[in-house]
Amino acid sequence: MKEKEPKIVCFSCRFSWGYLVSEEEIAARLENWIPIICTGKIDPVHILTAFRQGADGVLILGCPEGDCHYQDGNIEARKRITLLYNVLKSYGIERERLKLHLGADPEGKTMPQLIKEMTDTVRKLGPRSGDTTTQKKSATRTK
Repeated sequence: MKEKEPKIVCFSCRFSWGYLVSEEEIAARLENWIPIICTGKIDPVHILTAFRQGADGVLILGCPEGDCHYQDGNIEARKRITLLYNVLKSYGIERERLKLHLGADPEGKTMPQLIKEMTDTVRKLGPRSGDTTTQKKSATRTK
């Protein structure tokens, strides 16, 4: 029996990731791609929702450090992700399932490689067992 391919959700900044390539081209190459205006605008709830809805991993691609279109959005994203690691841990989600990569890929060539690396990392971790965020909430309510 063939192993199920991990589901990776990728949020990427429109200003540094694939802006020379049409969104349709990137979406055709990457199944769960969500273009965003700035990584600093990602609410941690969106990341938790991705996990709740079955993502095995979440990859966030932002502008190079010090070169954000919105001044310090990528720095704010890094702060939020650092704090979010603790929340994920409380839900039993390994920190390796969430990655922030700051760089640039205007032609959209690096993105598939980063998705592959993330997929390989998540594959080694194995599938997430059920919806841990729902399980954690249910356990808290019954106490």
